[in-house]
Amino acid sequence: MKRIFLVIVLLPLLVCGEPPTLLNEQQDTEKQEGGDIGQGLPLTSEGRSPFVKLAKQLTPAVVSVEAEQTIQVRSPMDDFFEDPFNDWFFKQLPPSFRQPKQQKREAKRPILGSGIIVSEDGYVLTNNHVVERASKIIVKMIDEKEYTAKVIGTDPATDVALLKIDKNGLKYARLGDSDKMEAGDWVMAIGNPFHLVGTVTVGVISAKGRTGISTPEGSPQFQNFIQTDAAINPGNSGGPLVNLSGEVIGINTAIQTAGLPGNIGIGFAIPSNMAKKVMDDLIQYKEVKRGWLGVQYGNLTPDLAEAYGLEKQKGVLVSKVMEDSPAKKAGIQSEDVILAWDGKEVDYATFPTTVAQTPIGKTVSVKIWHNKEIKYVEIEVTKRPAEIGASEERWFGMTVSSVMSEEAKKLGVNEREGAVVIEVESGSSADLAGITAGDLIKKVGNKEILKLSDYELAYKEYKDSKKPVVFKLERGDRIIIVALKKE
Repeated sequence: MKRIFLVIVLLPLLVCGEPPTLLNEQQDTEKQEGGDIGQGLPLTSEGRSPFVKLAKQLTPAVVSVEAEQTIQVRSPMDDFFEDPFNDWFFKQLPPSFRQPKQQKREAKRPILGSGIIVSEDGYVLTNNHVVERASKIIVKMIDEKEYTAKVIGTDPATDVALLKIDKNGLKYARLGDSDKMEAGDWVMAIGNPFHLVGTVTVGVISAKGRTGISTPEGSPQFQNFIQTDAAINPGNSGGPLVNLSGEVIGINTAIQTAGLPGNIGIGFAIPSNMAKKVMDDLIQYKEVKRGWLGVQYGNLTPDLAEAYGLEKQKGVLVSKVMEDSPAKKAGIQSEDVILAWDGKEVDYATFPTTVAQTPIGKTVSVKIWHNKEIKYVEIEVTKRPAEIGASEERWFGMTVSSVMSEEAKKLGVNEREGAVVIEVESGSSADLAGITAGDLIKKVGNKEILKLSDYELAYKEYKDSKKPVVFKLERGDRIIIVALKKE
C-alpha cells in the first residue's frame, strides 16, 4: 500500500463505564476497602486481553491480496520530447520530418494488500487502489492456500473493491454498524504489513468523519473516514478494523506519515456502513447507486454567515442549482444555506457523502435559510448522474473524462464545467493539433460542453462529419481553438 499519515500517543484507557480514577484515589480506595487495584482492567476471566479471542476468531477471515498491475515505463528520451519548447518545435515541421514520440514500455508491478472475507461463499472486501488495473489477483489464506479472485466491481469514489473467490464454507467476518462507534472506543486492525501475514495491532478510534484526506493514488471523492491510532502500515490496505464485539467497523485504507517511512499513529478506515452499501450495490446492480441533489455549494465562512444574517456558522452555502435537478424542482436557489438534511445538521465536509448515501426515491425534508428566514422544502432524491467516468469513445485520438473524475484530479483539474482530455494518442489528429492531457474542452462545433454527457452528445452529432470539427479548449489562462478532421 502506498498510503499516508500523523502522531497520536496511545494512552491506557478503561473500557468500563466508570470514569478513570487517579492513582492516588485508587490507593486511598485500596487502603479503605482493600482489593486489587487491577480489577478495573479489561481482562477476561482467564486474565487475558479480550483481543486474544478476537484475533483467533478473525484472523482466518483476513487474507492477503496479491495483485499484478501493468504500468507504463518512461523512456529516457521522453523528457526531451515532452519539453514544451521541443514539443512546439516538432509540431511546426511537416509530418514526414517529425521525430515520432518514444513509445512507453509496459512493465509488471506487484501490489500487496489485505482483504476481509465477508461471506461463506467467498466475497472479499478490499481497497480499489490494491486491485486497480490489475491483470491478475491472487487471494491467499492464512493457511497459505491460494485462489484466483474475480473482480465483482470497484468504486474509486470510495476506494472500495469487491472480489469473489470460488470457494464455499469459508470462515467470514460480520460487518458492524460503524455509526455506533465513538472516539475512544477500542479497535483492532488485522492485516499483512510489509508481508508480515496476520499482524494484529490495537488502538482506539481517534476521530470520526475525517475528510480531505489525500493519498498517492488520488483522493476518494466521498470521504467519511474513521481515524485510528492502531498501527497501520503499507500492506494493511483493505484489511479490517474491528470492535470489541468482533464486528468489522472499517476497512483500513490510508495512513499519514509526515514524510516518514511508516506508521506514526494516524490511520484511516472506510466506515463499514459505507463499504456495505457499495458491496450491496455492486452485487445487486453491478454499479453503485448514489443519491443526488443537484447543487454546487461552498463553505459557509463566519463572514458569510454574518452577512446572510445567521447566528451560527452552520450549514452549506448553495452557489449554483443545476437544471432539471431535485433541488431546482424543490425551489432551492443560489445563496440559500442548507442547514439540515433529513433532520440532521450538515456541514461542508460531510454533505456530499450524506446526500450520496441517501436512498434513491426517498423524500427528504431539507431545512434551508432563504432570504433571512427558515424554510422547509421536500426533496425526492434521484440517482446521481454517471459523471465520474470517461467517455467510451476515443475521438480524434483523445480519451476524455468528466472534470469530476479521479483522472481529472490526478491532472490537477479543479474546474466544475467542461470535459477534460486525459490521454492523447501519439500521432493522432488531436496530437498533431497540439492538444494535450489536462486540456479542458469547452465547446465542440456549436455545442457548449458543461459536462461529460454534453461531450458525448457532441460526439454523436459530429462523429460522421466530413468537414473539420471546431474544438474550443482551455489550458490555464489560454483559450485554444483548433479544427480536427476525420482521417
